[in-house]
This record gives sequence, structure tokens and C-alpha cells, in this order.
Amino acid sequence: MRPPQYVGVFSHQDAQQPETGKGLYFVWQKDDGNYIAQQVDGTFRPRGPVREVSAPELKRDYKPQPHMQAAPMTTLDFAALARLPGQRKAVSSADEAITGLDTALFIPSNDPLAEQVESTLRESFRKALLRLKRPAERQTAIATLERLAAVTENITTVHKHMFRDFGVKLRQSGLPELALLFGKRVLALAPDDDHAHFNLARILCALGAYDEAGSHIRMAMGMDKHQPLYNTMLEYINREKKLNRYGKPGSPGRA
Repeated sequence: MRPPQYVGVFSHQDAQQPETGKGLYFVWQKDDGNYIAQQVDGTFRPRGPVREVSAPELKRDYKPQPHMQAAPMTTLDFAALARLPGQRKAVSSADEAITGLDTALFIPSNDPLAEQVESTLRESFRKALLRLKRPAERQTAIATLERLAAVTENITTVHKHMFRDFGVKLRQSGLPELALLFGKRVLALAPDDDHAHFNLARILCALGAYDEAGSHIRMAMGMDKHQPLYNTMLEYINREKKLNRYGKPGSPGRA
């Protein structure tokens, strides 16, 4: 049985999200035609239980969000799930693993030092974001974020998710130059991670660096040729590149 294939981001009417009326989910398709839905937060980090969804239920209750070109940092890894603490037997199929897929997305480091480092850096990042909103402290906050992006002491590959989260938050906050620093850190930690190339491409698009963004998407496609989201992203890059080269519809063309 092949691993579930990632489909994309979907929304779902969610009573736990009264302010928006809907929750967001990463969705994978299984070999048997059913789907797996993993609830995520606004930065696309897993936040709720995993559920198995039938094809009719997906069509009825879930709505695709093709403009949200996000992907999980890791694939659903049943072998890794079987190695988690408390697993008494190997996981042999998707059906057996369904109740633990939320932890499979982000494998715990089992390293107290790594967890402490991440906790400290996340708190520093949170405080820096608050300072960004205060004009008198903005430059200090920017300097702090630049230092966070350059931290190397006690940093391991398990921290790629943290750096990815920082980059996503800064890109969504309209700070792609700072986001780029963290996107590059993710790639440095995991150069063979197709999702790292994908997320870096999104930041580069925000900076208008379409050629470089396209290069990273092609690298991601070479690592996972079955991921339809990458082809969608490449089409988007080519379209934006053409619009920026010749002008938006209805506007004068540019030389």
C-alpha cells in the first residue's frame, strides 16, 4: 500500500471556529478512495485531531482552497509513527495508523535540549513580532529577527519546522525579506526536502523573484513528481511572471 497522497488545503464548517465559521485542513487521498484530513491553524501547523473522511463526505462537507498553496513539511510516515514512544507494534497499514497521524506529521525530537532551544527561540520570535508593531522598537525587532535567523548553536534538523513557521508568519505579515532568511535556513537544514523548496518559492514570489521561485518549484517537482500542488504553483509563477513583464490586464504594457 502506497502512502496517502497529499491533495491540498480544504475548509470545513467547524463549530470550534466561531469567529470564521470554518476550519482549515490538509487533506490526503488513500489508496482505498477515502481521505485523511488533518486540522491546521492559520500558519498551517497541525492543531487538531486527524480524521478519516469518505469521498462523499469530502465532496459534501469540505471545500478546496486552491489559492492556499500550502503543504505539510513532512509526508505521512507510518514507519516513523511506529517508532514513536508508546507504540507497541509496527504499523502495517494506513487504517491501523489513522488514530496517530497527527503525531506522525511532526515527529517529536525526544531531545530535551532541542525542545528547550525551540521554546526559547519561539518566545523570542513572539516578542519580536510584538515589537514590530511599535514604531520606536521596530528596528530593534528587525535586528532580533535577523539574529534568530542566523542562530546555529544547538540547532538541528528537527528545528526546520520552527524556522518554517517563522518564515510563514513573516511572509503573511508582509515582511518577505525577513521571511526569506528563515526560508533559507529551512533549506539549509533539509536540502532534500521538497516542501522546503516549495515554501521558499512562495517567499520568492512575494519578492517578485519569479525565476528563482520557478527553479525551486522545479526542484521540488523533481523530488516528488506526484505532488499536484507543485505544478499548480509553477503555473501560478509563470502567470505572475508574464503579468509583471507585460503589465496587468487593462494596464499599459511595460518594456
